[in-house]
Amino acid sequence: MTSRRLPAPAAFVAAVVSFFTMMAAAGAPSPLLVLYQQQWGFPAWQLTVAFSIYALTLLLTLLTVGALSDFVGRKPMMLSALVVQVVAMALFLASTDIGMIISARAVQGVATGIATSTFSAYISEIAPPRLKSTGALLVSIAPLGGLGIGAILTGVAVQLTSAPAPLVFTVALAVFSTALVALIFAPETVSREPGAVAAMVPRLRVPAAARRSFMAVTPGLIGIWMAAGLMLGLSASIAHDEFHLRGGLINGLLVALQPLTATLATVVIGPLLSSRKLVPLGYMCVLVGVTLEAGSLWLASFPLILIGAAIAGIGFGCAFSGALGTLTPIAAAHERAELFSAIYLVGYLAYGIPTILIGVLIGKVGLSAGTLTYSAAILIATLYALIAFLVDGRRRVQTRIRPLPESQSQTSAGKQGASAGTEAAGRRMSTGEAHE
Repeated sequence: MTSRRLPAPAAFVAAVVSFFTMMAAAGAPSPLLVLYQQQWGFPAWQLTVAFSIYALTLLLTLLTVGALSDFVGRKPMMLSALVVQVVAMALFLASTDIGMIISARAVQGVATGIATSTFSAYISEIAPPRLKSTGALLVSIAPLGGLGIGAILTGVAVQLTSAPAPLVFTVALAVFSTALVALIFAPETVSREPGAVAAMVPRLRVPAAARRSFMAVTPGLIGIWMAAGLMLGLSASIAHDEFHLRGGLINGLLVALQPLTATLATVVIGPLLSSRKLVPLGYMCVLVGVTLEAGSLWLASFPLILIGAAIAGIGFGCAFSGALGTLTPIAAAHERAELFSAIYLVGYLAYGIPTILIGVLIGKVGLSAGTLTYSAAILIATLYALIAFLVDGRRRVQTRIRPLPESQSQTSAGKQGASAGTEAAGRRMSTGEAHE
């Protein structure tokens, strides 16, 4: 049996390819939804449901089975994710109306929800020692980078073929089936533990030490994830209806631009700045980017929406990585899974639900007015988050430099001690500021 087992490096590669392909498949349907709408003539609100149902079923799956691989093993959950994903691809291939597409997206959300936590843990555990940092980087960029890659590849298929949907989902089905067979022989990295049933009870708790900071970043999480939903959910429709662009490659690029620049910002800018600088920088970029996206509709400028999407993507990457950098060190190691669940709960709800509501609004007031309303809501949430963050930062500085009460420094020795303490604190602050 041992001779049939994949070596750890091969299992690492198979898991990485499976995870990236899973995330790419999540981005693949976005450029196709407009084509489905043209073929089947369904209203705009159903299109946004088809987009958003994925995020909602993914979130529900994360809350119920996200930690299950800790108890039953990584392999059973990875194989389950791939089996469910194969079912989703088959549903896409068989779809003849928007109802089947919505069902396929719902099943796809379940598959991705199982995969997100399981593959992330497995890749970090199975990675050879010299590739541990590479594995961590791949896990961090796969969700957004995969979305972008999937959208672009689908856009190319739309541009170059007459039947893009069968091509995209047949290739995906083949890749997932191959990955399923390969990972059957992958080594397990954890042993079974009791408590699997209890682990499936949905539970959401923010660690006490992180609650104040979590509440401080929540408005920003809402704003940046709403900004992601704006472009991923509506950009293909905007390109088609507002700019009259029919090219699949253009649609794919517009869908992909924001997640790809977010990935780039995470990798390139993230390591260069402290979290306290990344967060406000990200908020400001989202404000600028969404303003340009909205302005592109007023000015009928397609290049402007591309620039706006790129800047908003940079903002998402900076703000989200900064928020994670702010919150993660506060929680103890055994509390971080719960913390991440809370973070993604806020994010995916802000990503999915507003898009459905705006889809209903678009059906009443039109795409342009609905998009501008959505943009205004994003700007309000993000501006509030930026102001709150800056005010909180100012309070922290004032707390650090506030002088000691006079009653604590009556004696000469006390005064000297206070002076020495102030000097030392000043040196520490100076050092910390220089480091930032």
